[in-house]
Amino acid sequence: MKMLQGNVLVTEVEKETTTAGGIILTDPGQLDKATQPGLVLSISPEVQEVGTIQPGDQVYLTWDQAQPVNVDGKKAAIIHYKHIKAVL
Repeated sequence: MKMLQGNVLVTEVEKETTTAGGIILTDPGQLDKATQPGLVLSISPEVQEVGTIQPGDQVYLTWDQAQPVNVDGKKAAIIHYKHIKAVL
């Protein structure tokens, strides 16, 4: 899928079942989606010119600003690059 006008296609990264300190979470649902990183699948030419985000990057973003889509049977989201807060 080719992105246009500063948009980025992301998918949700699989939720961790342990914390950074090694604590095992019995219910992965405890993690709020707002804190889940996304994996960049595709970027628009405008984002490519900026050069800070590339396909394959893990990013933190504002999920509630994303437009949900289905790509090849997988859940994904389209979001404007300005709603991406950090690249991991």
